[in-house]
Amino acid sequence: MFKRALCVALVAGGVSASSQASVFFSFADPATGPEITYTFVDSPGAEANQSNESGGTGFVSFSNATLSFIVDGTEEGLGVQTYDATLSMSLFIGQVLPPSGDILTAPIAGGTISFDLVNSGVSQNILTGVLTGGSLITLGSSGALLSTSTTDGLTLAAGTALSSFLNGQSLAPIFDIAFTMTNISEPPVINQFGFLSSFTASSAFSGNAELVPSPGSAALAGISLSLLLIRRKRS
Repeated sequence: MFKRALCVALVAGGVSASSQASVFFSFADPATGPEITYTFVDSPGAEANQSNESGGTGFVSFSNATLSFIVDGTEEGLGVQTYDATLSMSLFIGQVLPPSGDILTAPIAGGTISFDLVNSGVSQNILTGVLTGGSLITLGSSGALLSTSTTDGLTLAAGTALSSFLNGQSLAPIFDIAFTMTNISEPPVINQFGFLSSFTASSAFSGNAELVPSPGSAALAGISLSLLLIRRKRS
């Protein structure tokens, strides 16, 4: 009888692990001036491994502004947590795709983003993203940086600061991120090498991930439920 109940519990644990809710990330434009810098690097040097036949590459970085980074876990009953954070961004941008009217689109060739907690001079990771694809899109003085796990291979991983808030749960696909770009300093054009011309922009951010129980905690919860049912039958 116990073995049968244990098998049921493990199956129940597996079902619990597959049930998902979403957690959402965001920050508003910090209004400290342009945060995003896109640069066309004609002689990439250290970035040579990311360049193409033209000998150049596009590169996106983020200023060291302090952000109010919001994590919304209300769908899972976790509430909302706001962190004082900084963002490190290092993205490589390829040549512009064939234009669609005034919309210019260039692929993200790879890169990373990292949100880190700032607290009395102590830095601790909140969220890290690795991009193997995505798009930089501009339309005049506005645009966006977009990536998803569905088609672009985006991955997001919780750091120590975020893991404590998630209460033993893990981030899982589907992952999505979007950086809006406003007040672009100089509406980009396609340069002689086929890349976007350099510019700066203000930015805000939104993203999301699925939230699942860790396998160990899900199985333990299933076993506990099984033992409770056994005790009820015996009483």
